[in-house]
Amino acid sequence: MKTLNNMAMKLQYVSEEQVLKFISKMDEVSTDAILADAGIQALLAGKEPDQISKHDNPLGTAESLLQLFIDREEYEVCATLLWSVPELAYNNDVKTA
Repeated sequence: MKTLNNMAMKLQYVSEEQVLKFISKMDEVSTDAILADAGIQALLAGKEPDQISKHDNPLGTAESLLQLFIDREEYEVCATLLWSVPELAYNNDVKTA
């Protein structure tokens, strides 16, 4: 599996197709705009914002965001997201969606 930057994706909660669609949809949105979003700020602070918890697959949404930030080479944001949502750390026991 590859992201748009041809980096391998290890997915646990969402499919590669879903991640690639998400990344493509977010192409026009700047990283600064994403990080300014109150829901993203809450997520990075370790809280589960309503806009994510209302999704059928909140961990899939968070994992898609992680892949987006990996694709954009925002590694400090990735580290914060992994700290805030430890379930995203790759686990060999979890099946890929």
